[in-house]
Amino acid sequence: MTPDEVQRIAAIRSPVLRNLQITYAYSLLAAEITARTGQGANWCTFATWASRQAGRTIRGEDAIGFLQDRLHADRELLHPLQSIGRWLLRRGLFDPTSRLGRITGRLHTPFDAVEAASKAVARGNLKVFAEIGYEFARYLSGDEFAVEEPLLQVAFACYDEALATDDPKRRAELMLHANLCIGLHEQTRLQPEIGEALDAPYVTAEELGRMLCGTSRPRLARVVGVLAQPVQGYVARFSREIITHSFMVLSLPGRILALGTHLPDAYPEALHDLVDEELVVLVSQYEPVAPAPDDCGAEDWSALAQRMHYIVHLFRAFHAHSDLASPPFTDAQVEQLNAGVVPGGDL
Repeated sequence: MTPDEVQRIAAIRSPVLRNLQITYAYSLLAAEITARTGQGANWCTFATWASRQAGRTIRGEDAIGFLQDRLHADRELLHPLQSIGRWLLRRGLFDPTSRLGRITGRLHTPFDAVEAASKAVARGNLKVFAEIGYEFARYLSGDEFAVEEPLLQVAFACYDEALATDDPKRRAELMLHANLCIGLHEQTRLQPEIGEALDAPYVTAEELGRMLCGTSRPRLARVVGVLAQPVQGYVARFSREIITHSFMVLSLPGRILALGTHLPDAYPEALHDLVDEELVVLVSQYEPVAPAPDDCGAEDWSALAQRMHYIVHLFRAFHAHSDLASPPFTDAQVEQLNAGVVPGGDL
């Protein structure tokens, strides 16, 4: 994965295709880093699965999954709804670059919030890849490498040192330090897009209210305004549930993590007791001081400190999980993706 290839992917107009290409690119970058530093997850390893999860929000598939769970109906009865929904989503229902997406954009429905969240997540996915993915590609290119951002400077210096050490514990701590520095930089950069996505239901509800009250007759406007308030409240609550649901899960190979639930401290031996002073200082910024209970489950994903608390646990607990190195797509899906087609099957 070269810097030019990163720029080519970042220039793809379709957010759906771009996200799929970004996810696959992260997996290739992760494999290259692992080939250099040895075993242990690097930031691109986690970014692969986070980007894959973001793709479900970008395509709107999380909304279909949420409706299925909410209705509690028989799977056979819901299958036609799910199939039709996925067919529409993968043909660009929320993609402004597609014909279907342009038609959808002219309509105003309670699902406008889902579309707005989709766009915000797509921008965040692009922002992080265009910056951090590009720096990883430069780092791996073999050319002279330097980076300006302080956290990224620390991270890539840690990767360099991890490559040079023969001490497994030291290598694991250096990898964790690097991953957390990049994670903090990434999450700080994503703060506007995360806030925009989670606030989308309230913006949509206000817009629907203005549309319903859009009449030149003052008395009628007041009556409609009173009637519209319950509609606005329902739209906001329901849309917020859908969008929060999409943000608060992370699908990894063989498991789905609920980000609002504490992640058990099942750390690998090398990361159980941290000794590197700089790493200890970084981790302590997000861990509660004893005897306070250490519950990393995030109540509000828009809060940077809560996201980082969970990420600290995630990066430590899954550092040695080799299944995270699994490819995110099948060979057949990659072939379709390289042909510029949204693949079928589970994405």
